[in-house]
Amino acid sequence: MKNARIDGQTLKTAATWAVILIAAGVCLAVLTRVNYQFSESNPGGNDFLARWMGARFALQGVQPYDDRVSLESQKWIYGHAADPARGEDLSRFAYPLYSMIVFLPFGLFEFTTARALWMTLLEAGTIAFAVLAAALAGWEGRRWRMAVWILFSLFGYFGFRAVINGNPVVLVSLFLACALFLLKREFPVPAGIFLALAAIKPQVVFFPLLWIALWSLHRKRFSVLVSLGVTLAVLIGVGMLFVPDWVILNIREILDYPAYTEPGNPAAAFGLWFGEAGHVAGWIFSMALLAGMVRIWIANRKGSYRNFLIVMGVTISAAPLLGIPFDPGNEYLLLLPIAAGLAGWSESSRTHLTGWILTLGGLFFGLWTLFLTTLGKGTQPVQNPIMLFPLPLFLLVWLGYVYFRGNRNALPAEV
Repeated sequence: MKNARIDGQTLKTAATWAVILIAAGVCLAVLTRVNYQFSESNPGGNDFLARWMGARFALQGVQPYDDRVSLESQKWIYGHAADPARGEDLSRFAYPLYSMIVFLPFGLFEFTTARALWMTLLEAGTIAFAVLAAALAGWEGRRWRMAVWILFSLFGYFGFRAVINGNPVVLVSLFLACALFLLKREFPVPAGIFLALAAIKPQVVFFPLLWIALWSLHRKRFSVLVSLGVTLAVLIGVGMLFVPDWVILNIREILDYPAYTEPGNPAAAFGLWFGEAGHVAGWIFSMALLAGMVRIWIANRKGSYRNFLIVMGVTISAAPLLGIPFDPGNEYLLLLPIAAGLAGWSESSRTHLTGWILTLGGLFFGLWTLFLTTLGKGTQPVQNPIMLFPLPLFLLVWLGYVYFRGNRNALPAEV
């Protein structure tokens, strides 16, 4: 009788999972169909296009840094070779070659189908990232808050823009969140692997990786660093088997990138607005902020996981302003510290509920309003560099208020 009862429970569990998987498959299929119809009637996805074009050419034996790849992308977007003097993006493949492990499968499909599948992946990734961000922040609250948070992540300015443009920062953010969650659960080796995967967009995770390395070193969590280093070495080495000089080619692309894109750091933005004096002031601002971050890192390098996560939130918030080219669209990653800040409003009191709603509502409508009222008109709509500043500055002030003024218990207990 006991075995029969166990078999019955196993069968019931298997049936439940089967129903969940079938329902998820149907939802993803319907979502992909909707995305396909959207892609068919709304040209775009330029962030994805250059990566898809690189994968498409790679499948034909042409390395993605070849001039033919970017020229083909430019023709798709503008109908002709791009002219940087007119504000047209060269759409070059400026990613590490090992990022092909993500993009290569999509090169098997024509662009509309590939974009639809990519959008579905980013939408699912955004939901997963939102849930993980809330879990890392130690959210305690009602389910409706999680539902609202997921909707904010999907339809807020940075989330919506990332999905429509096809920005891989969604996957980068998800990989980083997975790594942080695995570190919390004491799984250092898979955490290091996910950190290496997050490096498909190195400029986005450069400062978070520096902080993780410093903290892991002083906490003697060497397995994380070894796993990260070995995984990166393997990825770089495998890439060299196909394109021996890809590292040099990629460095050239990175150095050329700021010359043909919109301003991506305070110095470039201030220089655009205020000339050479603004350019200098922007670098002074970034270096001062970086000095402050280094001081925070050193002070907390031996701290608990809780302190580590607090400093990670501050690091991610500051990253767009620290001087490395950081397109405002990559501020999608800042959903992570937003979730951490919202944890400070986790109680069910009217004050906390009001603060929670006003914060999310203010960010949602404020960022969309700023974007729409400052949108530039060129060959294509151009995002104003002003979008680089509001969210990082808000989060730096907010996290300082929430945590360093007595609300640090919002995060999970020390480990």
